[in-house]
Amino acid sequence: MISKQAYSEVYYLISEMSEELRQKIPLNIINAIKEKMDKNYQFNIENDDIEDLVLLEDTEKVLSVLYTDYIATEEEKEIIKNKERVLEEKRKADIPKVEVKEILFATNEKNNKEEKALVKKEEEKWYTKLFNWLRSHSKK
Repeated sequence: MISKQAYSEVYYLISEMSEELRQKIPLNIINAIKEKMDKNYQFNIENDDIEDLVLLEDTEKVLSVLYTDYIATEEEKEIIKNKERVLEEKRKADIPKVEVKEILFATNEKNNKEEKALVKKEEEKWYTKLFNWLRSHSKK
């Protein structure tokens, strides 16, 4: 969940954008951000260098989505998608595949043992069952 302070920072930064960039973001999105922001949170850019600005993590996430969805050119969007694809592949590669195999084999071994136990019970001959039943009842 995005914090209200992050929405405040995003709204302030949108209001500081050039008119050309701001118009690329749909008005209903800007209004939704304005409604969700913390009206009491004070966010000011003290120096003119936006590169050195310290933002909340949620603010960076929202700005990233806004940029990717509305402001970036088609070429930039393609570059972003490629980077995301590479990161996703790297993340998947970092997941140990051995664990999945071990879990599957452990499950199969457990199922095999249960099946063998069931088979053993079914393999018991009818006369053995009768003998065991007679023995259990004759002791009483």
